[in-house]
Amino acid sequence: MDQRRVLITGAGSGLGRALAFCFAEHGWRVACADIRFDRAQDTVRMMRDFGVGAMALKVDVGDDAAVEAMHDEILAAWDGVDCVVNNAGVACAGSVSETRLEDWRWTLNIDLMGVVRGCRVFLPVLLEQGSGHIVNIASFAGIANAPRMAAYSAAKAGVISLSETLRAELAGSAVKVSVVCPAFFATNLLESARAPEADKATASRLMAAATQSADEIAAHVYREVQRGRFLILPTRGERGRWRVKRFAPEMFFRKLVAMVDKAGGKR
Repeated sequence: MDQRRVLITGAGSGLGRALAFCFAEHGWRVACADIRFDRAQDTVRMMRDFGVGAMALKVDVGDDAAVEAMHDEILAAWDGVDCVVNNAGVACAGSVSETRLEDWRWTLNIDLMGVVRGCRVFLPVLLEQGSGHIVNIASFAGIANAPRMAAYSAAKAGVISLSETLRAELAGSAVKVSVVCPAFFATNLLESARAPEADKATASRLMAAATQSADEIAAHVYREVQRGRFLILPTRGERGRWRVKRFAPEMFFRKLVAMVDKAGGKR
């Protein structure tokens, strides 16, 4: 019962699953939540060799009642939680003018409001305990703001802003906040993506060209969370690009446009 406890949404695949394995490897009890309950169960089954307690939960982070129910299940099983990883998300691409309002609402409801819901229901638990950590998975897209990714980038930028605000509100408390901003790496995010085929093809090429796996990203995130770092940039090159964006924004913009053109993407 001395094991630390972590809840990870979107733990049925991709980075969420990799994070679940990483936390389990370090002895944490893991709650794997996913809208695909079968995938959450698969993650739990694959974790048996780690010899830690694990459970699968079904949750739609886009639904208020579902997130509240997940909160109740966690407290019924564990009486508390030490780390909450708001990871579940979807992808959307297309220009500002052509992206349907329905797709804007879908993306913002899951990628941004899903994180808001997770923070709102578990923050009182962490504050009452007097300790804990909230880890919000954003994206470097929320910093770079590349063309044809407006809905996704806006949602992820919102997660970064939310995390910064939450960090300020919790200053001086024992509850910590981290926000994670990876760039492209191999994942199954395109499975449910709402995007023109050309944009999917561009994203697929960028993922295929990535040199880091989800497991490597997860290991980096875990290390930085344990160190208490707020802004985590786990993919190679992004720390340098973040500095360029911050201190030489016009140079960053020119490089961004050139990179998109080189990748064969539309603008």
